[in-house]
Parts: sequence; structure tokens; C-alpha cells
Amino acid sequence: MSKRRLVSALAVLYALYFVVYVHRTITGVLKPEFEHVSLQYGIDVALLSSTMASAYFYAYSSMQLPGGVLADALGVKRYTAISGGIMTLGALLFSTTNPQLMIIGRILIGAGAAAIYISIQRVIGVYADKNSGGTLTGLALSIGNLGALFATMPARSLIDSFGLPVFFLGLTAVTAFLSISPLFSIEDEGVSTKGVMDGLKKAIGQLKVVARSYHSIAVALAYTGTYSAILAFQSYWGYEYMQTYFHLTKSEAAQALFLLALAFLLSVPLVGFISDTVLRKRKPILIVGCLLHSLAWFTAALLPLIAPSKSTLYAFTFLLGLIASTHMVISPMSREAYPPEFSGTTFAFVNLVGFLAVAVYQSLGIFIGDPLIILKIFGVSALITGIMAIKTRETL
Repeated sequence: MSKRRLVSALAVLYALYFVVYVHRTITGVLKPEFEHVSLQYGIDVALLSSTMASAYFYAYSSMQLPGGVLADALGVKRYTAISGGIMTLGALLFSTTNPQLMIIGRILIGAGAAAIYISIQRVIGVYADKNSGGTLTGLALSIGNLGALFATMPARSLIDSFGLPVFFLGLTAVTAFLSISPLFSIEDEGVSTKGVMDGLKKAIGQLKVVARSYHSIAVALAYTGTYSAILAFQSYWGYEYMQTYFHLTKSEAAQALFLLALAFLLSVPLVGFISDTVLRKRKPILIVGCLLHSLAWFTAALLPLIAPSKSTLYAFTFLLGLIASTHMVISPMSREAYPPEFSGTTFAFVNLVGFLAVAVYQSLGIFIGDPLIILKIFGVSALITGIMAIKTRETL
């Protein structure tokens, strides 16, 4: 793939990833809408909110292994176009405000969204220079978090002005347009030289190698206390935490989540650049990042007791976004240890564990009402996996 075509392919995938992040984190500001639907249909609000938030992540995580195999076997061009269409249908169903259709919509959105970051990692792994992998991954995450940024105050304002159905119909139209773009801008046709079945066989063979690797397992588990926890915080637990212990309004909670996303998108490209060109290492950032996440989550659990002010909370959420950016080395570390032509498959295994953890964290909302308990679970997970990361391989 030429440099021009590489830039074109990444531009389309980055734009799709922006939309993926909007869908991923939008539930973090939809508690008032979920309360309205719950009253209208006689459903427990905690059950509905938790289900809406977690449905995306269960579908997303369940599609990681097949998604990685399909991205490598079919190629990014076909796989992202098909998946984008599925995501479009899901967004349309979510706009109905019927709880059953909304849940089905969230499942379809999650299943379709699973293709995008896998495809980004395949394109970077196969066609980009290895020494730019961290920077390009950081740029992808930064653009994605522009979507998370949009899904806070701007989205809240638009929903307040036009209503949830109109907002999601607009999001449906944008998703549909971007879903067609890969057919015209991406050349990747996958690893197969003898047809799709040959490509599937090769990708599945590589998946078996990855699933038995301590490196991949440890890197995958490092997700659980770092970015899995961040996503669960952004899309569910953050609102519960801020409302319960800091008594923030829906707009104030959206502002705090805005600061988290802003700090992340500003810092994550810098972390990628430092990893690629300054340290020329991934592993030290992974270990330190896990330990910083652990410290941050335990601090969050103590914050209502030692400094229960709105300004302190805002400062903390911004700092949390800075710390979150250290997780970006997980993506290149997951694929750089293996042949680049299988970047989708090797990355998907790690992503499966990370996003399954998000779904589990959100589902705990059905059984655990106190956000501080969840924050402590985040902290323990980050600490344990940070210790495990010591024996991972340096991949750069």
C-alpha cells in the first residue's frame, strides 16, 4: 500500500473510530433518558441503565476473536464496510426509545464497532513502519476520544435541545455515510492467497499460538484495571459516583467526563511518541501505567472522604485522563510480538479480555449499588496486572 493510500485508509478508519467512541460512551450522560424510559415502561432504572451500558461491550467483546480473524482473512476493506452497516442499523433501532429495540440496537452497535479498532491495528501493523506504531495508535485513540469528548457536554446539549430520537437519527446518517467509505479508500484484501477459507485457516492457526502465550495473556489482563476501568467509568460508573458522592447535576457530571476525555486525547499521542522515539520501549510504560491507574482508583475511592469538593473532582478527572493515556502501549505490544500480517488476530485476543471486563464491570451495577466498591475493584485489578506485566516481552 502506498503512503498516500495508507493515509487515506487511516483517515477513514479514524473517522469511523470517532463514531465508535460516541456510541461507546454516550450512555454515560443518558441516565435522565433511561429514567424516563423506565417510568414509561415500568422497568427498574438500575437494571435498564446497566443493561444499556453493558450490552454494547458484551457484543463488542464477543466479536473480538471472530473480528480479528475476519479482518485478517477478508481484509479491512470488506470487513469494515459490512460492520459499519451493522452499526448503522443498531443506531437506527436505538433511536426508537423502545427498551427492547434499544437493547438490540446496542448489541448491533457493539458487534459492528468491534471491527474498527482491530482494522486500524491491522493497517498499522501490516503497512506502517514499526517505529511509528505507537504514534499512529496514539493518534487513533486521540481521535476516538474526540468522540468521547463529543459524547459528554456537546451531546448532552444536543439531546436536551432536540431529544434522543433526533440525535440518534443524525448519528445513524453519519454512520451510514462512513460505512460506505472503506469500499473506495482501503485496498487491504487480507492474508488469503487461495480464497477466504485459506485466510480463515491461517488466522485461526495464529490465534491458537496467541492464546497460549503468557505475554498476550498478561498484556490482555493489563487492560482490566486500566482502560477497561476507564471505559466503565466513562459510560456508567462515573455518573453514579459523581451523583452519589458529589451531588453533581447531569450537566456538571458531563463536564467532569469532558475533562477526562480532553486530558486523554491531548496526552495519548505524546505517550505514543515517547514510546516510539524517546524511550524506544513499550514495557516500562505499561508497568508504570498499571501502577498509576491503581493509585488513581484508590484515590478516587478516598476522595469523597478527604476532599469532597466539585473543584477537586474536576481536577481528579483531568488527571485520570492523563493517566489513562499510558494504556496505549497495550495495542502495539499485543501485535508486535507476532508476524505483522496477523495483526488483527493477535490484537483481537487482547482486546477481547479488555472489553469483556468493561461489560462485567457495568453488569455489576445490577448487584452493587455503591460506586466506591467498584473503584476499589479497579484499583486491585490494576495493581495485580501491573505486577504480572513485569514478565511481559519488550516488543519494540
